[in-house]
Amino acid sequence: MTNRILGLILIITTVILLIHFDLGDSQKKCPALILGLILLAAYCFGFLLEKTGLPRIVGYILAGLFMGPFLLNLFSLQEVYSLAFINKLALAFIAFCAGGELRTSNLRKVLKSIVYYVSGVTTVVFIGTTLIVFLLSGAMPFMNDFSLILRLAVSAIFGTIAVARSPSSAIAIISETKAKGRYTDIVLSVSVAMDVFIIMLFAVVISLVQLFIVGKGGLNFVLIFSLLFQITVAFLLGFLLGKLIVFLIEKIHVEFPVVIIAMGFIVIEFSHLLGDYLHRVFDMNLELEPLLICMAAGFTVQNFSKHGDNFLERMDRISLPIYIAFFAMTGASINLNVLRTGWFLGLAVFSVRLVSIYVGSFISGKLAKNKPKIYKNVWLGFITQAGVSLGLLTEVTRRFPEIGPSVQTILVAAIIMNQIIGPIAFKYGLKKVGETHVKRSP
Repeated sequence: MTNRILGLILIITTVILLIHFDLGDSQKKCPALILGLILLAAYCFGFLLEKTGLPRIVGYILAGLFMGPFLLNLFSLQEVYSLAFINKLALAFIAFCAGGELRTSNLRKVLKSIVYYVSGVTTVVFIGTTLIVFLLSGAMPFMNDFSLILRLAVSAIFGTIAVARSPSSAIAIISETKAKGRYTDIVLSVSVAMDVFIIMLFAVVISLVQLFIVGKGGLNFVLIFSLLFQITVAFLLGFLLGKLIVFLIEKIHVEFPVVIIAMGFIVIEFSHLLGDYLHRVFDMNLELEPLLICMAAGFTVQNFSKHGDNFLERMDRISLPIYIAFFAMTGASINLNVLRTGWFLGLAVFSVRLVSIYVGSFISGKLAKNKPKIYKNVWLGFITQAGVSLGLLTEVTRRFPEIGPSVQTILVAAIIMNQIIGPIAFKYGLKKVGETHVKRSP
């Protein structure tokens, strides 16, 4: 064991030296070389951290963070952005996996719990976070001149984004620990359902904030209907995509990895191109959510074909490099300057969100008549935040440039804390309820 650890330390040191003294043009490092070395270093970090009992994905995130532009600066932020397509493909892959993990047979068993947790946790987290931000609004310079009602409306933005979860992190931990059981099903199903629900809540809150800031408008029912339409179409396209994947597998006998990676790329590009076209030609802000499409496709393969278990098994075989790439790039993108600037208020939001998740989960679990080991520990699976939260923050900055950057500074600090602590907490929760390393039934 000592020899293996020493060998890994040697590899990490070599990686750092190779990037620092890059072969070739020092002004422009090769993206492929950067990606390869990041993957190698992240794998080593993950392996070392796993030996301490912590999740591997935390090691991947820390590897990207240490090597990234805000610490060792072995590559620039621009070079991180040049590899953004890796994140898109990884997210699509993870969404396929999330859909594939949602078996209708399991969902029926936990449907009551899902309804209680989504409604209960959403309500408590939204109210708790909104209230604490409202009480602390006097310490936020950008809200000094706001009326009480406007402060409350802006605080509701914080409350809304605090509700968002990270199904991608949950899937990675479930895959790493081979978890299976009622607790696992509840955490994953609620995380997915909550991210769909949060998009609708965000539309309502944004409409109200716009009313108070610009002094016109109101509850934008057109925007809400548009979002409902987008979600419905995304699920329908996902169902058709799932059927297409099944057809390709059965009739052409192609491999799952080839199909999934190709389809993920096509879905992402199609969604973005369609959104750009509609905005440019018809001035419509209508963009299909590619992750919902991929999730629905995975759900279709799992529940409307005989390939469900084989689908998950094949996906699991190729998941390691994808998880390493995604979470290492996530770590490399973490802006420590933001954390330094907004750490105090970010810590306040992080803390009240943590307490609210616990209270909401405990009450919801009791009402759903879950076993004590479930409702006392399920909150540990609801901490992580990532993609959806950051996407909503980008939309806030776009719509409200006068307050967006300040809101973003505070919430990104909180999201960074959630993304580091969340995976550790979820793995601990899975171990505590005894659902790790469970052999999947055929």
